[in-house]
Amino acid sequence: MLISFILLGFSASIIIFHGTWIDAGISSMLGAIMGSLLALAMKFPVYARVFDVSACALVSFIGRALHQHACYNASVIPAIVILLPGYNMTISMELTERQVVSGAIRMANAIFYTFMLAYGLHLGSFLYSALDPVAPLGGTCPANTGVPSWTFIPLFPLMSVGIGLSFGAAWRQWLSQLVCAALGFCVTYFMQDFIDDDMVLNSMATLVIGLYASLTLRFFDEQPLSPLCVGITLLLPGSLGVRGAYAFLNQKDLDHASFALSMLNVALGLSVGLFASTMIVYPAGKPKSLTITL
Repeated sequence: MLISFILLGFSASIIIFHGTWIDAGISSMLGAIMGSLLALAMKFPVYARVFDVSACALVSFIGRALHQHACYNASVIPAIVILLPGYNMTISMELTERQVVSGAIRMANAIFYTFMLAYGLHLGSFLYSALDPVAPLGGTCPANTGVPSWTFIPLFPLMSVGIGLSFGAAWRQWLSQLVCAALGFCVTYFMQDFIDDDMVLNSMATLVIGLYASLTLRFFDEQPLSPLCVGITLLLPGSLGVRGAYAFLNQKDLDHASFALSMLNVALGLSVGLFASTMIVYPAGKPKSLTITL
């Protein structure tokens, strides 16, 4: 898990949050701290109860302390991307099949957990503001990061492997995960200039991811759960996730009453794409498998 936090923190800072090399280095350091605290929480169940809030508060405090050298969003949030509840957000759409109890519980848990992570970030930021009131919340975020786009090519496999390791995937699944994640990322990367609606953009990306997973299941009998989890996890940080919840707690950029609805829209967009891909590949019905069943 420690390696996955480091790899994902470094690569996600550059690719998803458009950070500088300094941001990426700091994010990988904060990812190492998160991974170490997670290992501690797994060893001591008492600490596990406060791991999420305390770990996020610590990395947020350190990120604010480095405000003169790094951008907050590009250095702190990539370090906790693995903790995002992307899987629960997606399967909570059991609500659309009238599985009210289980779907509502998963959705409430995903929203609550996102708020818990954001509260930890807010707590660490608040504690540092008490020590240095004039420090900017966002840190130093240059308009031109100086990172060429071609660096995404070698960094993207590291990001995919990092997420795969967090799900416990075997090395034989890495190539399939990489292809699945790359397809979804390419859709969002090239279409975001033409489509402003996150819900529609996520639906299109998830449709492509779902088509790949369903086709590999149909023609190669490869269980698609692991590639789907990696692909969907990569979609969530670019939409309304911890970054949105953090802005919500700081009373910036978001209307309080519409936040939960916005998160529901994100989950709905992901689920519609999965529904559509399954309908295209299996118009007569899908056989039982380890894929996400909505």
